[in-house]
Amino acid sequence: MFSIRGELDGDQSSPDFSNARQFIGLMIDQEEFLLPIEVTNEIIMMHQMTFVPRAPKFIDGVINLRGTILPAINLRKMLGIPCTQFNGQCRIIIARCENVTVGLIVDGITYVVALGQDQLQNQSLHNQKTGSELISMISKRGNQINGVLDITKIVAETGISYHEDDSHDEAA
Repeated sequence: MFSIRGELDGDQSSPDFSNARQFIGLMIDQEEFLLPIEVTNEIIMMHQMTFVPRAPKFIDGVINLRGTILPAINLRKMLGIPCTQFNGQCRIIIARCENVTVGLIVDGITYVVALGQDQLQNQSLHNQKTGSELISMISKRGNQINGVLDITKIVAETGISYHEDDSHDEAA
């Protein structure tokens, strides 16, 4: 029989998983962040992007995902981290927030992890470079601390919103 224990740092206490949430680990530069799995539709390889004039600087363009056009948000740019060339590890996380679906460009995916409530702390961190608060929680697993990205704040920062197009109804 297997049992879940804390990290191998001498902590033999077991985390409380009764109300556990799952998160995707993702890399941006050399930093690991987490994204709640419930906002994630899928993870895809890098796609060809179409440039969009006058888009915010952190939107690299749009991608065509099986006929659906989605904005591709570069999380490096959004977090004020210098950009590098995309490589074979780069991925696009297709994520949703209410009625908006976006692609989040990250340097790589690490793992999926379940965290108990006692491993999460609500805390908003202010990014000095961008003036935004994209991290809503901090996770602590043993000696490892990660910021949890808030998809609602990411989408709000972009200004992206979708509106129903009623023009086809009026032509009938």
